Amino acid sequence: MKKLVTLFDIDSITKLSQYADGFILGHEGVATRLTRSFTETEIITASKHAQKLNKLIYITMNRILHDQDAKRYEDFIKTVDSDAITGYIVGDIGVLSIAKKLGLSHKIVYNPETLIANVFDAHFYHTLGIQGVYLAKEITLDDILLIGKDRPYSLFAYGHGFLNMFYSKRQLIEAYFENKHQENLVHNARNLTVVEEKRPQYRYPILEDEGGTHVFRNNVYASINHIDELKQAIDFLVIDTIFHDDNYALRVLSLYENPNPEEARSISLAYNEVWDEGFLFKKTVYKPKKVEL
Repeated sequence: MKKLVTLFDIDSITKLSQYADGFILGHEGVATRLTRSFTETEIITASKHAQKLNKLIYITMNRILHDQDAKRYEDFIKTVDSDAITGYIVGDIGVLSIAKKLGLSHKIVYNPETLIANVFDAHFYHTLGIQGVYLAKEITLDDILLIGKDRPYSLFAYGHGFLNMFYSKRQLIEAYFENKHQENLVHNARNLTVVEEKRPQYRYPILEDEGGTHVFRNNVYASINHIDELKQAIDFLVIDTIFHDDNYALRVLSLYENPNPEEARSISLAYNEVWDEGFLFKKTVYKPKKVEL
């Protein structure tokens, strides 16, 4: 199982390469919910640097694709693509049409966030000739192990970080300030939280960027206690360091390389975080109705 980590600074690639097998970065024109937006020139520089270290580079392109955006997406891929780019993580399967046109279907990794939750979906997308898919963040460990059993496809899964639980393309924070007749000075700020009226004990990180507004779980998802089991089913474990920096990434990567409960507690305390196991052991309470065939 390879470990992929989001990146803040190109200069950090060398030190993070001690534990990381690859890096994820993106550009705000085609991506959202980034650690930071890299220019096309920076992406080319980062990919060449990573290639020299025999590391993987994935470009996230998780914004929803509209017809008028197709040329911009195509031009972006043409600009940054090389043999140093391992793949493109897309949130809209429509990007596959652009990749086919460019002969790059094999570099597409599909990440619809919540949709890949069974064996059949994973197999279907494999038939499209893409590189792999992300598993849904809300499925149990048992489901992950089942989907990853005897797989002919590459599976990606989140292993650590703040999980996004709400996304709107609207600039909701900006709309709030407009309603208050105040200037919005917090666009792209990384220190904001929102409190739910009925559960005031929880503070949820919230981010507004060019792609819209995002609300995250209040706790950090950590799969460290089940890393040996996940190795059986997952090809790529993703560590998302949004709201932090590359020093945090280095400590977390080291932890996942050499699991240690004391170090896990030390990191969570140092960054004032509460870590939990997300949905690994939370079965859905919603059951579909039986359909008569």
